[in-house]
Amino acid sequence: MTLQEAKSIARHLGCTLRKVRSGDYCVKFPEGNDSTAYYTDNLEDAVNVAVAVVRKREMRIAPYRVGRNLPSSGA
Repeated sequence: MTLQEAKSIARHLGCTLRKVRSGDYCVKFPEGNDSTAYYTDNLEDAVNVAVAVVRKREMRIAPYRVGRNLPSSGA
């Protein structure tokens, strides 16, 4: 996978991906900051972590989305 392909995937997920001066890759996540950034020397690892974090976030917020059919509380 090329850096441009990886950046495109990250952008589609709402993340940013860049190659830093040290040669590592930096992934920043939606609603994150510098302290939540992920650094790795492996491009595929960077993309895989971005996908996993965004999926986990989506699973956490999915029940709260407007318009979803949620089970009634019985009240």
